[in-house]
Amino acid sequence: MEKRWVKKEDVEKQLYEIVQLMQQVDEKIGNVIEGMIHEQYEQSQTKIEKLELHLENIENRVSDESEKAEEFQQQLPLPTSVSSKLNFV
Repeated sequence: MEKRWVKKEDVEKQLYEIVQLMQQVDEKIGNVIEGMIHEQYEQSQTKIEKLELHLENIENRVSDESEKAEEFQQQLPLPTSVSSKLNFV
């Protein structure tokens, strides 16, 4: 059986190259993850803004309907028997 002898310097050089490649992969993965997090954050912010706008529109509609209901109640004359009962309650 023939043994293959490798110089220590060659092994060290290959290990150094492997370590460099691993660092590059780690950096690229970090950039991808950071980009995904940033994109997800922006999408979430957009959804939140849309929901806030929708909620504001609903609140405005409810407020408008409440005002209309109050105006309608004020326009209705209360029968005297009901108004006198309300004073004693």
